Amino acid sequence: MLEYYRVLNNTWKTEIIDASRLAIQMLSDMPRTERLNKDSIDKLMGIINTQLGVDFAALVNEPTKAIIARCIRLGLKDTQVQAPIKTSIGLWGIEDQHLSSTIQKQQLFWIGNHFDADVRQNFADTPTKAIEQGYTKEMLADALKDQFGDIADKSSHYWQGLAEHTALRIREFGRLQGYKKAQARYYKHVVILDDRTSDICRALTAQDKVYPLNDAIEVMDNLMALDTKSNSLEDARDYIKALAPWIKDDQIEHDSEMNPVAVSGAHTPFPPFHWKCRTTTTLQIND
Repeated sequence: MLEYYRVLNNTWKTEIIDASRLAIQMLSDMPRTERLNKDSIDKLMGIINTQLGVDFAALVNEPTKAIIARCIRLGLKDTQVQAPIKTSIGLWGIEDQHLSSTIQKQQLFWIGNHFDADVRQNFADTPTKAIEQGYTKEMLADALKDQFGDIADKSSHYWQGLAEHTALRIREFGRLQGYKKAQARYYKHVVILDDRTSDICRALTAQDKVYPLNDAIEVMDNLMALDTKSNSLEDARDYIKALAPWIKDDQIEHDSEMNPVAVSGAHTPFPPFHWKCRTTTTLQIND
């Protein structure tokens, strides 16, 4: 997870520096008598969007593929330890490769659309303001420097979340894939209980439920069926939230002493259940 975060964050910051230089160079190349207008701003935003969208995704393509394949293999390995008699679990088959390939495409979708979907509008406010208030090229260049620095800092949080979610969720997909190979019918949650354990995961522990594997596989398959070519980033997020929503605090049920004892309502059937979740799953052999 940390390795992947460093790849994303460091590459992003490098691209931001390059995009900043390109944008400011474009401004400096404008004739002194030429005033900023919508056409020039659109061209400027087009250059920045390409640099921080398509170009950035291309640069992190190979490390993204590598980390996803590694996470799936680790999940399969976890399952093989739980069911050592099924020696085929750890073998990299066509279904495993398909799972890895599908997740890779989706991951690059999140990465390549981050600027355009999450950053672009706020970023575009600065050039728009420059036109409305009659900024000089120098004034806009200074404002852009601040804006680039701001999106670098805010996006670090985004890359941290994406890297962590990828490492946890995809390794869990690997486990589910392994359970399927082992022809298991059920699985359970494994919660780490210490002073960092959330009330959400304590409630799941108190429930001590056994979960049908078929239900989890169906959710996983539906998540993998997301059409990244036809959907916007916001539509894709809504699709995933509808299929496998994280557990909210108001879904936790408590006993008379306010101990978390259960979770109500719909939620993702497998980890992560919330931000920085450490819960995993284990094969339920005796069903």
